[in-house]
Amino acid sequence: MPKTPIDKLAELIPQLVEEARLLREDNQRLQKEAKSYRVDLERFQRDDVKLQNKVKRLGELESVQKRLEKDQTKIRSTVKNLLAGIEKIRVSL
Repeated sequence: MPKTPIDKLAELIPQLVEEARLLREDNQRLQKEAKSYRVDLERFQRDDVKLQNKVKRLGELESVQKRLEKDQTKIRSTVKNLLAGIEKIRVSL
């Protein structure tokens, strides 16, 4: 005997219910995964800002170091000239 539309529907309803349950579970899993990705993204963005600040600070420190090296060279030259002048004074005494 052929199945009536009601019989076919009665067979399909449990399948639909199961499919809906699986979709809800997938949706919950995907929502958790998306939340995890958002948390990771926020952490990466904070880390990126920290790294950018460190790179900026490193650039500033490198500039200061270059200035100090120039100053050190000038000081060495001045000390060398002063020592030479002192040596001349000692020789002339």
